[in-house]
Amino acid sequence: MESIQFGLALQYDSGQSAAVATNTHTAIEVHKSQVASDLWYHIGTIHGATVAWGKSTRYSSGYNPSVALNNANTLIEVHETSNLVTNSLYYKVGAVRGETIAWGTEEKYDSGLQPHVALNDNGVIVAVHKSQNFDTLYYRVGKLDGNAVSWGKSRKYDSGVMPVVSITNSGLVIEVHKSEWRDKLFYRVGQIKGEDIVWGNSTEYQDGTHPGIAVTGNGKVVAIHESEGLTGLWQLTGVVKGNKIVWSPATNYDSGSTPVVGMSSDGTIAVQVHRGTGFGLWYSTSRLMDTANLIRDMLPVIQNVALRKMVLPATHDAGMYTSGISTLGQTQDLDFYGQLNAGARYFDLRPNGNLYICHGIIVGPPLEEILQNIQRFFNEGHTELIILKFSHFKDFSSDSYTVMKKKIHHYLGPWLFAHLPENTRLADLTMGQYLEWGSRIIVVVDGDWAINDPEPGFWVYRDWDARDVAKAHLTVFDDYSNTMSYEKMKDDQLEKLAAFKGQCSHDPKVPCDLFLLSWTLTPPTAVWMYASDADRNLGNVLSYQQKNEAGYFANLLYLDYLEYARPAFIAAWLTKCYNATHNIPLPDKERQV
Repeated sequence: MESIQFGLALQYDSGQSAAVATNTHTAIEVHKSQVASDLWYHIGTIHGATVAWGKSTRYSSGYNPSVALNNANTLIEVHETSNLVTNSLYYKVGAVRGETIAWGTEEKYDSGLQPHVALNDNGVIVAVHKSQNFDTLYYRVGKLDGNAVSWGKSRKYDSGVMPVVSITNSGLVIEVHKSEWRDKLFYRVGQIKGEDIVWGNSTEYQDGTHPGIAVTGNGKVVAIHESEGLTGLWQLTGVVKGNKIVWSPATNYDSGSTPVVGMSSDGTIAVQVHRGTGFGLWYSTSRLMDTANLIRDMLPVIQNVALRKMVLPATHDAGMYTSGISTLGQTQDLDFYGQLNAGARYFDLRPNGNLYICHGIIVGPPLEEILQNIQRFFNEGHTELIILKFSHFKDFSSDSYTVMKKKIHHYLGPWLFAHLPENTRLADLTMGQYLEWGSRIIVVVDGDWAINDPEPGFWVYRDWDARDVAKAHLTVFDDYSNTMSYEKMKDDQLEKLAAFKGQCSHDPKVPCDLFLLSWTLTPPTAVWMYASDADRNLGNVLSYQQKNEAGYFANLLYLDYLEYARPAFIAAWLTKCYNATHNIPLPDKERQV
């Protein structure tokens, strides 16, 4: 099933009661002022893995705004009146005109609280709200008529609070709401029939509060919600099957409250907004994608793309995910199987002589556990290429290496990439060549272990600044910033990328095959507290990162707590951009906000 990775958000404004809608190119955000009843909007331009938001513009007054946008850049906004006595609900129709919205007149359409609205390309509207007196939910179907709406009758459909709705061009309706007396979330699937909706049963799907929902034209669903406890914001996906939705497990993506999601009708971009600490408003982007089959799903357009031209998610200290005393050196919170499913394709593994994974003096899981995780993943039938890099050997011996090879053969033998054409480097082969006969695992080994005890399937690795790079089958520019400051790390890594010319430092005749963007900070412990800053900024930075003057770009997005950085979404988009396999241009850096 396709999943969603919203990851950690960036702040874009201050306020409360934010809502968002998007199509493939434009996002519209609305919110209420934190100190008054003024309502404001932003127009955003979708740029890869980020949104370039325009200025905040006042458009009305009221409470609890909601907005919907179709592919013609027509939008409808609804909100509660600023008069708390009347409980009137108002709507405005608008059209995006460059950096502004041309609004129609504001009109009353109903009475109630907590309005939410959806709009499709046929001009059909569904609005839902809660009664002002009872925990009763109502809907209305409408039809655009210029800057006005021809509304059907207001019809009761359920009981509850916090209703949210999304619709498709075929008239499929997905509605979610919270129970009026428990922190339980319910959904209903419906079909528009004239001014009515034929509903399926109300079905519980999650614990939580403040649900958000969006549906694609082919019935794929993204849902978000706030935890009923203290665990923040959660995301899940689903597929409509008749009057039911088949859901994925829910995963955490950030802290905050009152999340709202908008998604394009084709599912290629989704934007979520929420309130953070105080009155900060935050956003992040993602898309529906099968991260477990990241490379397979790109194969039609990357068949002839060499490894050195790929952008891949990579995990720093990939084996340091266990609990207990190991948390002092923890760098990931997904086990190896989880990392593979999240899209990681390059893994940093540091074994000791007892074949346990280490981070300095901190010992993590046994290598055998990791190999079992990898075997489980590939036994599921994925067509993927991964790279296992072994280095930083601690108290290691030739006997340790022999046992390590045997274990790798035992668990991963059928997928080991073992034969390289003469005078060819690992990075020269294309994705089609690697995957012609199914999944492949490249095992690269630093030091002299694979030189002194050569065996097919175990290749020699070297960092770009090693003295003996000529011995290597794969060379990587891997130079971390050694700082706890995000800004210093960012500047350092981007400066190194700008200067990269694809050569090894001590022997320029040997190509440096891949550039590893070490998007990591180096505290002595408590990595998560520092990784969060790096992860939340990755998409925004790389969405404006052109190839350098020599034509090179970052190949490996090297991360701690990788899923919070949305690397599969970012890597897939950058791979296509850098290899010109589609017509999405990289935006000019000068337009970054």
